[in-house]
Amino acid sequence: MKAFFPCAGFGTRMGEWTKSLPKPLLKINNIPLIYYSLFLAKSWGVNDAILNLHYFGEKIQEELKGFQNFQLHFSSETPEILGTGGGIRTGIERFWSLQDNFLVLNPDFILFPEPGFNPWPSAKDREKFDCILYLAKIPENANYTGLSLKNDQVQFTPGGYFYLGLSWMKASCLSELEPNKSFDLADIFRKLSSQNRLGGKVFPGTFLDLGEKQFYEKYRNTDFSDRLSADWFEFRKENHM
Repeated sequence: MKAFFPCAGFGTRMGEWTKSLPKPLLKINNIPLIYYSLFLAKSWGVNDAILNLHYFGEKIQEELKGFQNFQLHFSSETPEILGTGGGIRTGIERFWSLQDNFLVLNPDFILFPEPGFNPWPSAKDREKFDCILYLAKIPENANYTGLSLKNDQVQFTPGGYFYLGLSWMKASCLSELEPNKSFDLADIFRKLSSQNRLGGKVFPGTFLDLGEKQFYEKYRNTDFSDRLSADWFEFRKENHM
C-alpha cells in the first residue's frame, strides 16, 4: 500500500517559523509535524511512500534518514517547485507506475480518526471513483473553499464541506500530465468532479489544521498523545522521539 506526502511548499503562511525550516518539520510537542502523518500511514497499512521535496528539502531528508517503519522515496523538485499535482505525477514517474493507487496525506493536518477507521475504499467505490476526498464540515468563521457532497460525489459548488488533506487516488487519473511540469492538484479534482469520478466521504473523527501561523502557535506545545491510538507510543520509541 502506497502513500504520497506533499512536503515541497514554502510555508509562507507560517511567517518567521519557516524562514529556515520547512513546514513539515515544525514541531508539535517537540515532534515534527511529518511524523503525525507517517504514524497514520503506518496504522493504515502503508509500506511504500513518496515525499516531494523543494524548500529546505535536504532538511526533511536528513530528519527521516533513519525512518524504518516503511520505505520512503524522496522526489526532489529542482530548480522549480511543481505544485502538488506536478509533484505527485513526477514522483509516480520516478518510483511507481500509473497502475498504482495511493493515499495522499497533507502534513498540515493532524487527524484523530475514530477507532477502526481506514481510508482505503471498498471495491465498489474503487470501481465508481478515480479519487475520493475526505471532508469535514466547515467550522464557523473559517475561510475554506466550500464543496458540496451528494450521493458520495464531490462538486465544486458552494457547500458546507472542505477537503481535509486526506484522499485516495488512482495514479491513472494523472496520466495526461507531463512529468516535471507544474500542475495544481485542485485542477485534477475539478476535472474528475465534472466527470462524476470524484468521490467524497465525511471524515469520521476530529482534526487540527496547522497550516496557518496562529493555529500552529496555539498548539505547538500541546501533547496530543491521548487523542492518538496506543500504538503512538511505540511509534515514538521506534523513531527515537
